[in-house]
Amino acid sequence: MPNQLWGTTDSLALALPAQPLGYLLLAVYLATAIGLLWHYRSELQQQTRSQWTAVFLLSLLALLLSQLFPFTLPFLTQPTPLATTQELAPTVAPFATLAPLFAAATLNPAAAFIVGLCSGLGRSLGHSHQLFDIFHAALAAMLASHLLRQNYLGRGYHWLRHPVLAGGLSYGVTFILLGLAAFASSNSSASALSELDLAISTGNAHLFPLLLEGVLGGLLLLLIFRALPHLRPAPTLAPSPQQRSLMQRLLGNFVLFAVLLLVLLVTVVFTVSLRVSTQLVVDQMAYNASTVAQEIPDFQARAQSLLVEYSQNPVLLTSNSDEQNNLLRQLHRTNPIYRRVLLVAANGTILNFYPIDNTVVDLTEVEQTAVSDTLASNAPTLTSAQNRSDEAVVSFIVPVPGSDGRSAAVLIGRVPELSLAGLVAGLRGTVGQGDGFIVDEQSRIIAYSKGDNGDDSSDRLLATWQAPAAPRQLHSSGDMEGLAYEGRDEQTNARELVYTIPAVNQPWTVVTTAPYDVVLNLAVNIGMPLALVLLLITAAFYANLVLLGRDITNPIGQLVTATRAVAMGNPVKLDIHKERSDELGQLSRAFADMQTTLKQRVDDLSLLLSISTEVSNSMDLSEGMPAILKGALRGTTAVGARAIILNPNTPHPFQFGEGPLADAMVVLDRAIMARLRHTEDSALPSPSQIRQQLELGAEVPLPVQALIAIPLSSPSGFRGLLWLGYAQPHQFHDGEINLLRTLSRQTAVLVENAYNFARAEGGRRRLAAVLSSTPDAVIVTDQTNRIQSVNPAFESTFGQKSEQLMGRTVSDMIAIAPLADALLSPDKRPRNFEIPMDDGRTFYTSASPIIGNDGHIAGRVAVLHDITHFKELDELKSDFVSTVSHDLRSPLTYMRGYATMLSMAGELNDQQSKYTEKILGGIDQMATLVNNLLDLGRI
Repeated sequence: MPNQLWGTTDSLALALPAQPLGYLLLAVYLATAIGLLWHYRSELQQQTRSQWTAVFLLSLLALLLSQLFPFTLPFLTQPTPLATTQELAPTVAPFATLAPLFAAATLNPAAAFIVGLCSGLGRSLGHSHQLFDIFHAALAAMLASHLLRQNYLGRGYHWLRHPVLAGGLSYGVTFILLGLAAFASSNSSASALSELDLAISTGNAHLFPLLLEGVLGGLLLLLIFRALPHLRPAPTLAPSPQQRSLMQRLLGNFVLFAVLLLVLLVTVVFTVSLRVSTQLVVDQMAYNASTVAQEIPDFQARAQSLLVEYSQNPVLLTSNSDEQNNLLRQLHRTNPIYRRVLLVAANGTILNFYPIDNTVVDLTEVEQTAVSDTLASNAPTLTSAQNRSDEAVVSFIVPVPGSDGRSAAVLIGRVPELSLAGLVAGLRGTVGQGDGFIVDEQSRIIAYSKGDNGDDSSDRLLATWQAPAAPRQLHSSGDMEGLAYEGRDEQTNARELVYTIPAVNQPWTVVTTAPYDVVLNLAVNIGMPLALVLLLITAAFYANLVLLGRDITNPIGQLVTATRAVAMGNPVKLDIHKERSDELGQLSRAFADMQTTLKQRVDDLSLLLSISTEVSNSMDLSEGMPAILKGALRGTTAVGARAIILNPNTPHPFQFGEGPLADAMVVLDRAIMARLRHTEDSALPSPSQIRQQLELGAEVPLPVQALIAIPLSSPSGFRGLLWLGYAQPHQFHDGEINLLRTLSRQTAVLVENAYNFARAEGGRRRLAAVLSSTPDAVIVTDQTNRIQSVNPAFESTFGQKSEQLMGRTVSDMIAIAPLADALLSPDKRPRNFEIPMDDGRTFYTSASPIIGNDGHIAGRVAVLHDITHFKELDELKSDFVSTVSHDLRSPLTYMRGYATMLSMAGELNDQQSKYTEKILGGIDQMATLVNNLLDLGRI
């Protein structure tokens, strides 16, 4: 849960580095920041006002969120920093990376760097108070910008663009910078190895919090992009450097693999070295401490036995002070470990002591208590450490028995720390360094050995020392009676190894310490040679891979360049690595063979193109066939080429030949023609096969030693054959056969075109004769309404020459509106109409569309027939009918009128009535004839 609202400290402050190395690191960071901003100055200059506004707002947001709701994780541990280090325990600010990651994804790297500076400023103010964190956050934001905005193809690069992964990686790698900052800010009194150990510990402790902050920021950014997808720019993907270069792929994969392998191996090596070194140091410490622990009972026994021996002397209970003093002097000189020897009465009064000096001698409270215990128990007693005359002493107290066997007095021997130093001398400088001391039952140091660093031990005497409640126990290679664990130096807070073991049957504890530098130094001495060997091997392998990669990629690059040159039509002479037997040599030879084959194909295509051009320009066999035969000779090694073409009009075929032996090859025409009428291609590489396949006798001379014959076929059937002869036996390859087959198809096309042209030319001549002889005017147009043809009747009728009309548009050259309309009409139906001319002529016109094979109008044709004479006859007929009908109808009317009036003049007899009816019948017949004549005039 969050500990507080903003920040983890009670004050907002920034602290300058305490060490010169810190100032140097700060200068490097400042130079790096200035260099990066200068490098990306063009992108900053191109930012719009809205983008600068976004940078400002995101910077404020980054400062606010950098230490909002910080919390710590209970499982996160970090070694206590050195005295001058300001870095606190790792914390997690869940929203600290949101604003920098948003700027990294939507803006440019320079803008993300600026927003990251503000985020780092908030962390420095509210948490660490170090200036280094400002640059750490800025560099992480710039790295995230490069990851989120990179546009390379590939699954790996796609995942690197994912906000969660990009955020975690970008901020996770800054643990290295945090360790570097801890090294630069560490206590100058500590050793370099201690500072390095602290830097590694600090970086490791911050790794998970930094990863967690980056992942949380990436998740929040992902949610924003899911809700507002238009905010995330869509990159235009491009191949990565590894995809564009095989050398880059080889080196990139190797470097990645080598770095991971080196990191893993070095980590394993130093981890094992640290473990082995720790065991060695702990074993040595355990041995030294056990030795001292075993010597303590003997030391106590020797010191106490002398007091016991002298306590039996009755002189001690006499009142003779001089004798007592002489006895104490003798005791003191016998065992010089005692600083002072005292004889104390049962009531606590000091009866005598030695040596006698100006020092005020009295009993300490500890000694008084011990005297009472000794008198009560009638047994020797050992006091805890106490301070007498600015030195630590331990008092041995033994009872002096009286005549009744009860303790009448006590004899006290004060043993100073100097006398105890002999016990801890073996603890001094374990493995060259370290300290050792003895702790009494009250956890006070009663003896202390000075380490090799020359530290004064006087300030440590009588100091309280206690082992941690739950120390991190270390294990030795053997069985340990004591306890080994990892502790902290009281002055530098650097790590140290501690080993404690209690004395045998005594309340004292032997403690020996060794700085962790000893372990680190041993680990470096053990692991550094192996690490250097690995590094040298990796470097050598990298150099070998570079040379090997160049040996592979350079020939491939040359092949690519040569291939491009060949693709552009440029000739290339490539003789690279043909002497090699590996795949590159095989590839080089295959490319050379391909180039030769391709050149042959190009030559063949060029030959076919030239032949096709010549064939397409001619419809005459006598002009096109020699070009084909000469081309066949150029494309092969034949010495003669012949073509036999069937003549559709006569039984005698057309014969064509080219080459020095073409005339001599005539003897084989008939045999080859007979064979190829019903078979496919015939390739005969030797004389024996020629005789066998053509069924030639031995008496028939062979003008050639090998031949190949290919039939000329078309949709209409067999048209002839093309065959070539060779002066020597010849093995035919596929390319040569394919070339000749193509030439045969060209020949068949030429023959078919010649046949079609001949038929078309005959039809054209017949049509031209028909058009020239017809008296009707004919005009033909194309689909663009341009005049294509007119016959002589059209020229004579309208007085326009064909040279003036050909190729001209109808609207420009045809002044007769009805005819022009008919020729320009898009209607597909034929049109029939009459065209009256100004000179009195009349033309009956039929205009019809010309429909092509595709169903579209390809042009129009109009036929104009002069019907002027027929129009005149029609008018004469109309006049005649009109005149006759008028002249006949009037008399008939009178005759009908008078005939009907005869009955009115008087009674008619039968004979008269009969005559009258006949007259009326004749009149009706005449009227019918007149009506019929009028109907005829209307036709």
